[in-house]
Amino acid sequence: MKKIIMAVIGVFLISNAAAEDDYTSPNLLFDDSDIIVRAETTASQSQDANKQSEEQAVNSAKALLNQTPRKLISEEIPAFKSIQKTLPQTNSAQTFPAPFGLLWNASIATTRNQGVLLDFVEMKDHPNSYQASRLPKMVDFFDRIYLSFGDTDELYRILAYSQLVDDDASANKILSYYKTYSEYLNKKYGNMKQEFIPAKVAKKNKDAHGKEIITEEDAPIGNPEFLTQLENGTAVLFSTYHNDKIEVTLSISVDGDKKSYIVIDYRNLQVIKQQENSTIDAL
Repeated sequence: MKKIIMAVIGVFLISNAAAEDDYTSPNLLFDDSDIIVRAETTASQSQDANKQSEEQAVNSAKALLNQTPRKLISEEIPAFKSIQKTLPQTNSAQTFPAPFGLLWNASIATTRNQGVLLDFVEMKDHPNSYQASRLPKMVDFFDRIYLSFGDTDELYRILAYSQLVDDDASANKILSYYKTYSEYLNKKYGNMKQEFIPAKVAKKNKDAHGKEIITEEDAPIGNPEFLTQLENGTAVLFSTYHNDKIEVTLSISVDGDKKSYIVIDYRNLQVIKQQENSTIDAL
C-alpha cells in the first residue's frame, strides 16, 4: 500500500512540473514599447480626428528623421535588390489622385499600366516597394521617387527625394526650397505644423558679480553652423500637413558630403488604417 501511495504522489508532482513548464508568463508577450503604443491608442480615442492625424504625422516625421546623419541612400532604402513578393490580385479599392500623377490605392499592375517603370527595392517595414520612373507628372527638383504597395497591393506611400544642393554653412539654399515647398503643401493639404529641435551651443556670459560663466543656448534656424548641425542630427527641422485622407512630412537632410536635400513623405491614411484594423482583428 505504501508503495502505491508513493507512486500516486510521484505522478502528481510530475504533472504539476509539466504544467509549469508549459505556462508562459503574460509579461513575456509584450515589451515596454507594446505597452506604450496601447496606452497612446487608448488615450487618442477621446481626441478628434484632426488632432489624431496631426499626432500620427508628427510621429511619422520623427521616425523618418531618427536616422541621422542621413546618407543619400539611407538605411531605409538599401542599394541592393531583393526578391519580389507575389501578391494575389485582390485589390478592389477605389482609387483617387496622388502626387506625381499617380493614383492612391492603385495596384502594382494599374500603376504600370499608367506607363510608370517600377524597379523593385527592399525597404524596411514597407513591403513591395519600388523605385519609380517615367511618372505621369514630375517636378524637376525631385529625382528619386519610391512607391510602397504593402501586402494588400494598394499604393499607400510615396517617398520623394530632391536633388542634392551645394549649400552654404547656414543651409540658406535648402531652407529656401523648404519654405517654398512648405507653402505649396500647406495650400494643398493644410494643417501645417512645423517642428524644430535646435542644437545647443555654448555661450560666454557674466553673472551678477561680473564673473565669466558658460551657458547653453538654442541655436536658431539658419545659424552659421546650421548645415553641420543638420548633418550630425543635433538640429532637426520638419513640417507636417494632413487632411482626412493623406498625411505629409517635409524634412531637410544633409548627406556625408555636406550636400543638402529635402524629402517629402506622403502616406495614405485610409490604407494604413485598414492595415491597422486588419492586424487588430487578427490578434
